Amino acid sequence: MRIHQLNLEKHRHYNKLSAMLGPFPLWFKSSPDLVLAGNDASPFICSALAPAMFLGEDIVVDRQYYVSATLLENLQKIQTIMHAWNPIFKMINIQATAQSFKSSNKQLGHSVFFSGGVDGTYSLIQHLNQLENLILINGFDFSMDKTTWRNMVARCQKTAHIFDKRLICVESNLKEFTGWTRLARFANFGASLASVALLLNPKSALCSAAVTYDAVHPSNGHPLVDPLWSSESCELSHVGLEADRAKKIAAIKHYPDALHNLWVCWKDPNCNCGRCSKCYRTHMAMQLNNITNFKFSEPITTSDLKQLSPKSEEDLSFYEYLYQLAMTKQNKFLSRVLKQIIWRYRSKQFLRETDRLLLNASWAKWRRGRLSINQLADVSVFPKYSDQRQLKDLQQQLKQQNSFISTSQLGSIFD
Repeated sequence: MRIHQLNLEKHRHYNKLSAMLGPFPLWFKSSPDLVLAGNDASPFICSALAPAMFLGEDIVVDRQYYVSATLLENLQKIQTIMHAWNPIFKMINIQATAQSFKSSNKQLGHSVFFSGGVDGTYSLIQHLNQLENLILINGFDFSMDKTTWRNMVARCQKTAHIFDKRLICVESNLKEFTGWTRLARFANFGASLASVALLLNPKSALCSAAVTYDAVHPSNGHPLVDPLWSSESCELSHVGLEADRAKKIAAIKHYPDALHNLWVCWKDPNCNCGRCSKCYRTHMAMQLNNITNFKFSEPITTSDLKQLSPKSEEDLSFYEYLYQLAMTKQNKFLSRVLKQIIWRYRSKQFLRETDRLLLNASWAKWRRGRLSINQLADVSVFPKYSDQRQLKDLQQQLKQQNSFISTSQLGSIFD
């Protein structure tokens, strides 16, 4: 995968840095007062690593550009970890000109990635005296239209104002790039955050953990991997693993304005829908912290909670922590509901294991045979039967398509 055609455009209301990653044009926009290095390929090599490993292609950075020497050395370690998690990610060679960066008094101060949720707000509170900036991205988790993006910026700006911090907004087609490469969010989102961190070059950038130390699973955003994306001048770290969601809300509770400004939803960046699993989990955590006035767009009922079904062991860990807290708080209702949710997941796992051990996975194979290519799960850090099919489909697409035209319709605050 060749990284070439780096281009820095300076406009009145924004700066835009772009590059070609193979046939794909990846770009970033930020406010014009932020300094972007037009010859630094470090942000792009972060995002290119997992796709290149998936395709088994070496990365070649054009000689006129450079990459952080520290990052370049650590990319070998990141490859080793990712390959151990899922061998579909092959070990590759990287050719790039190394350069050691120097810290500067003019660079951005300590920063945290922030989207208005529980994890980011908790990290902000825990590192309040150190942090200067909150970094918000459009085109990372969501590709928001203009109205939604502006509403999101206004919500996060409110929290930034509460804590007297600066909100820095970045717009990018990172989400489109990850989707194009057939990678799941969990296979490239840590690298995407690293790309933005090295683009802005703050003294440090905090990535907020979603789980606790005893529930850490392989993921591209991981306490083992995140620090390895650092450069000489920008230190990345993975923080917040000491507290589960309920404990984080207990800490945020001491800041009522920030608490009621939380955005915790999977579905709608404009509100907390009250109809997704993340809203349901947050609702239970709020109840167990005796917070009854947090607003959801739709009221959450008992039947809503009883229908919850974890999708993975990591997902299950959220419910197990809530169950332990409900038992400690002697909340019989939530204890009963959460016990049923956990039992349902364990029962399904038992049936899957029975199928695998006694029936040679006959049921799973039958189910897989009925799936079309569009229904296959994207490639993640856990090996799956569909990984090779996704790889072949992407390779075929690349043979037919010499260039890719970005069609991402991101809303912008800069235009």
